Amino acid sequence: MFMRNLTLVLLAATSLATPAMGQVSPQAQQQLDLLTQQQLDRQRSIALENQLNALDARVQSEQRLQDFRAAAPPAYPKRAPGEEGAGAAGYAVIPDAVLADSNARVRAVTQNRR
Repeated sequence: MFMRNLTLVLLAATSLATPAMGQVSPQAQQQLDLLTQQQLDRQRSIALENQLNALDARVQSEQRLQDFRAAAPPAYPKRAPGEEGAGAAGYAVIPDAVLADSNARVRAVTQNRR
């Protein structure tokens, strides 16, 4: 009997409380709207800050890469076009006789394997 009465009282209380809970005062609604707007602004701010940090990191990486390339010697140093052993573009030139001799040695080594 007690349980039945308690259930009826709770059911009546919730049916009476539901319309009252659904109604929000205009002041409370404004506060909720303000909090929602602040949350959205905070999320936008964080997203923009993340983008800014990513761009900053990219710029720093590019700058370091340029500094590294400027400090590193070229893989094939250029020679002046008039310098001995230099081709028209300034790159080193290997005489045909030296290439032919090297080619002959490579062929001799590879033929001995067979």
